[in-house]
Amino acid sequence: MANPQLSAGAASKFADMMNKGELSLALRALGEMDMSDMLSTIDGVGPNDQNKLWAAASYPNPSLPSGGPVTAKRINFAFSVVLHREIKDFGLPLNEVNEGRKELGCTPLDDVGVQREIDMALHRPIPPDSKFDRWRLETCCGQVGYAWDGYLVGRREMPDQSLISNLAAAAHYMAARYAVCSGMATLSMMNINIAGYEDLKRAKIRAGDRELSSVALNKGSRPFPPDFAVANWAYKGAKEGESQRLRCNSKAPQNLIPPFELRGLWWAK
Repeated sequence: MANPQLSAGAASKFADMMNKGELSLALRALGEMDMSDMLSTIDGVGPNDQNKLWAAASYPNPSLPSGGPVTAKRINFAFSVVLHREIKDFGLPLNEVNEGRKELGCTPLDDVGVQREIDMALHRPIPPDSKFDRWRLETCCGQVGYAWDGYLVGRREMPDQSLISNLAAAAHYMAARYAVCSGMATLSMMNINIAGYEDLKRAKIRAGDRELSSVALNKGSRPFPPDFAVANWAYKGAKEGESQRLRCNSKAPQNLIPPFELRGLWWAK
């Protein structure tokens, strides 16, 4: 994603360093950029140069620019975004992480906004339509199930909504919470399923499906790229689903081997 703010002079200077094989100087130049410019610069060089820079930036490495581990983490984060299409946790400030999300076509994420989406979904009354009878009959977990599949999934299936970060995190949270609360999966099995779906997306990206179209549940709705914060919200949902199950659904049987739909992608719609 090109950044119009990056000056032609800076881009030309960086390209000249790469042409001369001055990787240490190029890394130093990257380390001095803000995250938006760093992402744009890495995205703008060819695959061979990207790989050379990635190898040189692998931490720890004596060719890293001044700034120590913080600069190393910023550069490695940027490469994980551009090369691997993933938002990894390098302990960076939220504003820099959100620049990575924007590079991948997603909106910024913030925990307050995610919690707001969750609370709004949980407080929506279940409509009287008969198609929602299933949720009304589940006295313990039905509201969570409706909040997920009856409300949040519908919003994410609307055009241009699947990459709204707060909405994606809320939907992943709610799906995991419902799965554990209802007994569809144990807490440990749900955690394995969450990690497995992230691994599946990484594998698809490595195989060349950079937009994850092969795992899209709905045509035109891109799946959310691998993102540590969205996965963390899913883990949180699973944990809170277990607390809710113990509180009001403890006698319900739990699936030690998850049903087919759980082993698939249903929960991450």
